Amino acid sequence: MATPTPFDRKTLRLPTRVRGWKALAGYFASDDPLTGATYRLLLVLLGNQPTYPLFVGWATGEWSPWLVLTMLSTPFFCAVPWASRRYPGIGRLAFPLVGALNGIFCTVVLGRGSGVELFLVPCLVIAAWTCPAGNRRLLAVCLTILYAAFVAGRTLPWGPVIPFTPDQLEALVSLNAYSAASFSALATWNLWGVPNERRA
Repeated sequence: MATPTPFDRKTLRLPTRVRGWKALAGYFASDDPLTGATYRLLLVLLGNQPTYPLFVGWATGEWSPWLVLTMLSTPFFCAVPWASRRYPGIGRLAFPLVGALNGIFCTVVLGRGSGVELFLVPCLVIAAWTCPAGNRRLLAVCLTILYAAFVAGRTLPWGPVIPFTPDQLEALVSLNAYSAASFSALATWNLWGVPNERRA
């Protein structure tokens, strides 16, 4: 058999790449409108998470290698669609709950004065909008976990892994406040249009 030319090899690899993209798109797709809207927010977060250490370094001037620790939650966020399929309806609440745990962990890394706990606000918004209709007990459990995460981040004696000066913390609080407010607004806008009767 004749040896494929470089063009032939590229052509042979293309279907594999296409299948990969289709598989990825299928993983983050859902027939349920509310779950699909949640996945869109998840993709926004996953797209921005790798750049967060860069923004922290830019805002504070501190380019510590420990900043990569803020990305350790990425695999857990990637598992949200799996949880949603395994536990229909309630599985999408894994998104804000993983976000709460990530908030606690990042508080350990960046410190209590960093304002990273402000990201619990969009977690609260997502939990309130994506909880199945009529399941107030589940919503109460989720909100309790989010509130406990806030209290833990503000009171437990840990961190920071990266020490910041007061001026650096002020810049970091400003960065986190704008980011949390922007994501909260995006979450509200994205989830508001889903009819309540579909929240099942």
